[in-house]
Amino acid sequence: MNIPRSIKWRLFLWLLCFTSGLIIAISAFLYHQAGDIILQSIDETLHSKLQIIIGLLHEEHGTIELELSEVVTGEYSIPRSGHYYEVIMGGNTLAASPSLAGYNFDLTSATIEHHDKRRNNIVYMSAGPGGEPIRVLQHDMVFLKNDFRVFIAEDISSQLTMIRTFRNILFIVLPAGIVLICVIGILIARTSLMPINDFSSKLNKITHKTLSQRLDTDKEVMELAGLAGSFNAMLDRLQCVFESEKRLISDASHGLKTPIAVIKTHCEVLCQRQRSVREYEEALETIKSVADGMERLVRNLLSLARLDSGILKIADFKPLYLNECIESAIQISMPAAKEKNINIRNFMTDEVSIMADRDRLTEALLNIITNAILYNKNNGIVELSCTVEDGLAKLFIKDTGIGIKNSDLQNVFKRFYRCDNHAEADGNGLGLSIAELIVKAHGGHIDVDSELNKGSCFKIVLSTCT
Repeated sequence: MNIPRSIKWRLFLWLLCFTSGLIIAISAFLYHQAGDIILQSIDETLHSKLQIIIGLLHEEHGTIELELSEVVTGEYSIPRSGHYYEVIMGGNTLAASPSLAGYNFDLTSATIEHHDKRRNNIVYMSAGPGGEPIRVLQHDMVFLKNDFRVFIAEDISSQLTMIRTFRNILFIVLPAGIVLICVIGILIARTSLMPINDFSSKLNKITHKTLSQRLDTDKEVMELAGLAGSFNAMLDRLQCVFESEKRLISDASHGLKTPIAVIKTHCEVLCQRQRSVREYEEALETIKSVADGMERLVRNLLSLARLDSGILKIADFKPLYLNECIESAIQISMPAAKEKNINIRNFMTDEVSIMADRDRLTEALLNIITNAILYNKNNGIVELSCTVEDGLAKLFIKDTGIGIKNSDLQNVFKRFYRCDNHAEADGNGLGLSIAELIVKAHGGHIDVDSELNKGSCFKIVLSTCT
């Protein structure tokens, strides 16, 4: 298993690192806090005893004395009991606890823990008469114009043992806790990712034969509901593409089957016996007409394939005038208009600048104008006009043709779709599909309004150059 590419192991490692780091940090914090609290408690005890010693200092008959009777009993009377004091006046020992047993404090090798300037206290870590660790409090003061230095010391062996015991417990608990976190982390990662495994299993069941199957977003967990919705939307698009491809193959096969059969039939008939020149000419004209239809179908299919492959890119567009594309489309469609005596009126006079591909946009306009001619009435009219507002060019192509039924309006841009009145003119149902794809590739959109037997009006909206 490639751990770096596994969500489960990444989740486990992040959980392990975070919780282990957090537990170690908390343990270290507790360890130091416990030590500080214990030592601070000792320091406060030393300070309290210091105040008792200082309170016993007094002047009597011009000399300074210390009421030793108050402190020579109890913990200070037992030699090396771990409780010590010493009072030094002017560099000489004024009094010392019997527990010292003749031992003098040597603080030159002691470690200063901290200095309380407010109380004028210095705290040391040192060693007692028996080598035991002691906490020493030194207090400097002036009493009756004499300099005094008072030492109070306590054996802290038991407290240090308590701190070490707490540390050892942490050393045992920490690895056990990390191991427990590992087990829990694996269980959490596995349980948390079970919906993903179920989701993956559902996806594996969907094939090209079951594209109609959808995921139930209401039954998915919150984190996967959005993904399930996106996947359903993707399936909708794929199903639409697959169905479109099926229709494309079916309609293309049907569209090519008839003209090929016509060509083959004419050739077989011509080859049966000698024909007159007129018969040959008529047959060739028929074959040419059918071949022209096949050429248009193949050309349209090629255009669709290129548009589907993303041949049009905005980065390749160049600034041009919409008028130029309209004039080119009108000029190309004029022969067909003359055959039906269609009058094409271009009311667009202002030059409108847009970013576009000249050839493709001309092709889209030509397809719509051609439709307006083919499905128009004899001596009909095709009118083109344009308005510009809010940075949008709205081009209207209106005809006086046979119109489109309301039930057909939502389908006219579908590939190979032809209305019930398609027999009025030749076509393969691809022109409007190509036009819509080209307009959308230019960032615009196309709409149609129509009234049966009165005509149709196509509206193309494109962004203008600013």
